[in-house]
Amino acid sequence: MRAVHCVVSIVVLILAIAAGVSACSAQVSFSTPQPLPDAPRTLGPVTVANASGEPPAHFLGTGSTKTEIVAPAPAAVRTRTADSSFFLMNGIYLGMAVFDVELTQRCIAAQRCRETNPLMPSSQAGQLSINLALVASTGGISYWLKKHRSRLWWLLPATGIAVHSVGVATGFEHQ
Repeated sequence: MRAVHCVVSIVVLILAIAAGVSACSAQVSFSTPQPLPDAPRTLGPVTVANASGEPPAHFLGTGSTKTEIVAPAPAAVRTRTADSSFFLMNGIYLGMAVFDVELTQRCIAAQRCRETNPLMPSSQAGQLSINLALVASTGGISYWLKKHRSRLWWLLPATGIAVHSVGVATGFEHQ
């Protein structure tokens, strides 16, 4: 019965992450914005005149009654820092951390194992608070790296996923 509960928990976690990723990917557009087909970039010469057909007084000294109107240049395209890949990596990291804590607490309660990390408290609240602080700080550093266009932004969450995967595997081993 316990194995069924664990499998159901894993399936629910995977479905929750998939729903979050699909919601995030629905908001992100990867295509480059194209100008509207009827949006002119430069308008041709325009004749400036008042109701009588004569140019205004401030144009009389210039010798020309034609001016050119230029539309402003389009703004630079900004990519999102917190996109679906960012949420996917950090979401899996968070899920694996919580799953690791829960399996460890279950194993400790059954007196089949103990916490081997000497810096980690044995209580559930202590383990969750430390792991959530680590996930939050790692997510912040990962966000900063991605915002500054570092190609290694994913390395910290991937390391956390790997470490907690070992913890989850050990939790399954000691059931």
